[in-house]
Amino acid sequence: MDIIRWGETKIRKMTFWDMGLIKFACIFFGLIIGAYASSFIRENVWLFAILFIAVYVIVVYRVVIKK
Repeated sequence: MDIIRWGETKIRKMTFWDMGLIKFACIFFGLIIGAYASSFIRENVWLFAILFIAVYVIVVYRVVIKK
């Protein structure tokens, strides 16, 4: 549990710009991975779409609805 508390304290200290940089880093990493796995992604696009929707719904529930 100590690593979770450590992570939470670090996240609370982040600014708007830090979060933006993390998002850009994730986007660039995704582009690099996508370039190498493009044929696999095209063959299984529906599976990834379903997984994306499921994860998105969970995130929206935890962030917006759940208090």
